[in-house]
Amino acid sequence: MPASRKPSSLQAVMLAVAAFTTPLVVATNADAQFRRGVKPYYSESYETRGPQRGYEGYVAPDYYCSYKRFPNRECTTGKGGKQRCRVVSWRLEQTCQ
Repeated sequence: MPASRKPSSLQAVMLAVAAFTTPLVVATNADAQFRRGVKPYYSESYETRGPQRGYEGYVAPDYYCSYKRFPNRECTTGKGGKQRCRVVSWRLEQTCQ
């Protein structure tokens, strides 16, 4: 990211998620869960005005985060019966497991 560009609030939240989940994975309770094959699952949805990127990658060994973006459309039907849709906002879905 260029030095002149400030991170958006969503990017700040994603960094906070990464900072929060790393100690969670390293904690002794999580280590016991990993030994049993149970990984903590994290999922969060965000509504934004424009398309945003979430965090994609490994937060810890064997703990991967990814994201999906979904457009929220608003559709209207014209006089001729033709349907017109436009994107009014976006939903970002962040998951880690």
